[in-house]
Amino acid sequence: MNNNFDKRKKFVFIFPQLLLSLMFFLLTSCSGSDYLNSIPGESTALISMDVNKMSGINNQTLLKAMFHVSDLSDCGLDLTSKIYFFESADGNLGLCVKVSDEDDLNDLFTNLAKQGVCQQTKERRGFHFTVLKDSWVIGFSDKAMLVMGPATVTAQAELQNQMAKYLKQDEDEGIKGTPIYDKLDSIDSPIAMVTQAQALPEKFVAPFTLGAPKDADASQVYIAADMNVAHGCLNINSEAFSFNKHVDKALKDASKIYRPIKGRYVKSMPSDALVGMFMNVKGVQFLPMLQNNKGMQALLMGINSAIDMDNIIRSVDGDMTIVMPSFAATNLQMSMSAELANANWLGDVDYWKQSCPKGGHISDCGKNFYYYTDGKMTFYFGVSADKQFYSGSSESQAEASIQASKKPIADDLQKQIKGKKMVMVINLSSVKDDKISTLTSFIQPILGKLNSIVYTLK
Repeated sequence: MNNNFDKRKKFVFIFPQLLLSLMFFLLTSCSGSDYLNSIPGESTALISMDVNKMSGINNQTLLKAMFHVSDLSDCGLDLTSKIYFFESADGNLGLCVKVSDEDDLNDLFTNLAKQGVCQQTKERRGFHFTVLKDSWVIGFSDKAMLVMGPATVTAQAELQNQMAKYLKQDEDEGIKGTPIYDKLDSIDSPIAMVTQAQALPEKFVAPFTLGAPKDADASQVYIAADMNVAHGCLNINSEAFSFNKHVDKALKDASKIYRPIKGRYVKSMPSDALVGMFMNVKGVQFLPMLQNNKGMQALLMGINSAIDMDNIIRSVDGDMTIVMPSFAATNLQMSMSAELANANWLGDVDYWKQSCPKGGHISDCGKNFYYYTDGKMTFYFGVSADKQFYSGSSESQAEASIQASKKPIADDLQKQIKGKKMVMVINLSSVKDDKISTLTSFIQPILGKLNSIVYTLK
C-alpha cells in the first residue's frame, strides 16, 4: 500500500518533467524553421518572401513557372512557409523552400524528368539532386529544397558538393541567428531584403552608400529594405546601415543631409534612359560624402580631370538630378541638372581652358555654356539665366536636362520621387548588367514582368 502510494507520488512529481522534456524535444527537433539551416550562414544577401501576404499572388506561382507544371498539390513542398532568396559568399544565387514530404518531392522530379524539364534525380552524399534548365542545380532533403546557380556543366558537380554541405548544416552553421537574418526578420513586409552593398552592382548601389567613412571596408556597409510590386515596378524602400557602430553612425548622419525632393527635374528623365538619380541637397554638405565614395568618384573621374566638378557641386542648393541614358566604362553618357545657390565658378572657366589635360580642350558654346572634349569623351555644361546648372554628353542632351522630356518617365514613377530623400529609378529594359538581369529573371515568375526598379532612401 505504501509502495503504491510512493509510486503515485513519484509519478506525479516526474510527469510534468517528462511532459516539458517532450515539448522541448518536439519544438527543437521539429521546428518549422529548420529548413533555414540550409541557407549558408555567410550569405552576402538575403531576401524573404511571404507569398501568403502578397496581394494578387498565388503562393504556387513561382514554382509552377519554374517547373512548368499546372498543379503542385502533393508536390512535397510546404507552400505556406516563407521562401528565401540568397547570394552565397562565392556569388551563386540561391532559393530555399521548405520540404513537407521528401518522397513526394522526389516523385515530382521523376515525372518532370520524363517530360524533359529536368534531369533524373541522383543521390549524392545522402541527398537528392537534379539539374533544371541545364544551369540551375536542385538539391533537397526531408527539410529543405535548394536551387542554386547558374552553373556551367563542368561546375555543377562541385556546386552539388557545396549544396550537400549546406543541406547537412545545423542551426549553428546556417543563417538563423546571424546578424543579417536577425535584421531581415525585424522588417515587417511581405518582401524584405538585407544585403551587403558590395553584393549589388556598384554603379547602382553607390549613391545609397554615401556617407560611409572612406576607410570603411566594403563588406561593412549593408542595405536593408522592404519591397513591394505595383504596375510592373519593384519599389525598394531602403536604408544603409552597418553592424559596425562607427560606420553605422556615419551613414545615419549622412542621411540627414538630404532634404525632400521638390520634383523640378522628374519630367526631365526620358522613359528609355537607363538610370535617374534624384535628390535635394546643399552642395557644401553633400560634397564631402561624394568625395569619400569610390563609386561616385569613378563616375565623375573623366569629367573632373578637366572641369572642377567639386566646385560646381559645392554651389548646388536645391534639387539635383543625374541621368545616365546608358552606361559603359569607356564611353560615359551622363547629364546632370541642379538648382544653384551661385555660379561663382564661372569665373574659373578661363583657367580650366588653360589647364586641360593633354589632348583635351574646353570651348565656348554660347553664353555661360561650354563643352569639353578629349577625342574620346565630350561633356557640355552651362548655367541658365535663372541659375540652373545643365549638362550632358551632347549639346541637345545638356539643354534637355532642365526641360521636360517629350517622353518622360511614367506619372506613377514621378509621384514616387517627389517628397523623398533620395531616389534612383532604373529602367530594366536598358540594363545590361548580368547580375541584375539574372536576379530579375529569377524572381520574375512570382513578381510578374518588371519594367523598372525604384530605390528610395528612407
